[in-house]
Parts: sequence; C-alpha cells; structure tokens
Amino acid sequence: MASGPRKTKAPSAPAAAPVVEAPVMTAAPAADAPAKPVEADAPAEPAAKAEAPAKPAAAQATAALAAAAFESPFFSAASKSLQAFSSKAMEAYQANAAASTEYVQALAKVRSVSDAIALQSEHMRKQYEALTAQARDLAALAQQVAAEAAAPLMEQIDKTFKSR
Repeated sequence: MASGPRKTKAPSAPAAAPVVEAPVMTAAPAADAPAKPVEADAPAEPAAKAEAPAKPAAAQATAALAAAAFESPFFSAASKSLQAFSSKAMEAYQANAAASTEYVQALAKVRSVSDAIALQSEHMRKQYEALTAQARDLAALAQQVAAEAAAPLMEQIDKTFKSR
C-alpha cells in the first residue's frame, strides 16, 4: 500500500447551458404609441378586429349582472345580516380590549407575585367565560345570517320546481 496523499479526480465543470438570445429593440417606441405584441406566425390585426365588438358587449353584460346582483333580495338580505354580524363581532372585540386594558392596569398595581398570579387566574377565567358566550352568540348569529341570506334563493328554487 502506498502511503501519501491520495489523488482524486477533479470534478469536471458542468456543461454550459445553451445561450438563448433575446430580440433586441433597435429604436425606442414613441411615447404616445401603444405597444404591439409581435408574434412570429400569427397576424395581430384579425384578432384585434374580432375582439373589438366583444369588449363592449362583455362590459355591458358584466354591468347588468352586477346591477342585478346588488338589487336582488338575496344580496339585500345577506348585506343586512352581515352588517349585524359585523356589529356584534365589533362589540365583542371592544369588550375584550377593555377587559385586557383593565387587566394590565390592575397588574401594574400588584405588589407581590402571588397577587399577580391570583389576578391572572381571575382574568383568564373571566375571559374564558366571555369568549365562550361571544362565540356562542356569534355562531347563532352566523346561522341566522346564513338562513336569511339563503331564504330568497330557497324561495326561487321552490318557485322554479313548483312551476314545472
């Protein structure tokens, strides 16, 4: 056996990736001229001519659908119900923020560790009870929101199937 440094083969350099040349613009487009995509095989003008009448029709259809959706009884019921839910959630948030502020103020006045632990335990118990009640109220309100929002839709479905 030969003693001495072991000769290892140096790793070969990775093969170079093929170079892809990007098209080079020779002149800057005019500031007020719209940019046109350049495609190799497909002319752009027939596609633009076909799109021209479709754009106003699509915009008009979108506007009509949006107006119908906002005027529908479904949207009206859902909007009112969601506002009530949002209001209730904001009340819960404000109550929790007030309780946290009171807790921090009371904690600042504590003189011993045992008093701080007792205060924290009491605060956590009260918050648990409050959060449980808030979650129960919000869940009931969410069910009511869903029922009120679905009522016009269910009525329409009933009318559709009864008319057949």
